[in-house]
Amino acid sequence: MKKITTAIAAIATVALLSSPAFASDGVDGAKLFNKKCKMCHKMEKSRSAPAVQSMHTDASILSAKISNGGKGMPKFGHKFSEEEISALVKYIQSNTKK
Repeated sequence: MKKITTAIAAIATVALLSSPAFASDGVDGAKLFNKKCKMCHKMEKSRSAPAVQSMHTDASILSAKISNGGKGMPKFGHKFSEEEISALVKYIQSNTKK
């Protein structure tokens, strides 16, 4: 019985200590947007680039635009990871007018 209790305690300790490694913090799309995109893209009004609320909502189009740039927008595919691009897409989608 003592061995089972010790084994369960050891497994629980490993699980508790390693759970932050398994639980990805992920990328904060809002924070990344504010750091890298906000200087050109505002929420409601066009500045030097389209306003977020008027952007396309299709994930593949947004991902392609972020990655490949075009019409004055630089390419960010080599600067952002897929996870960062996905976080930006989700952030934009959550802030567009539908």
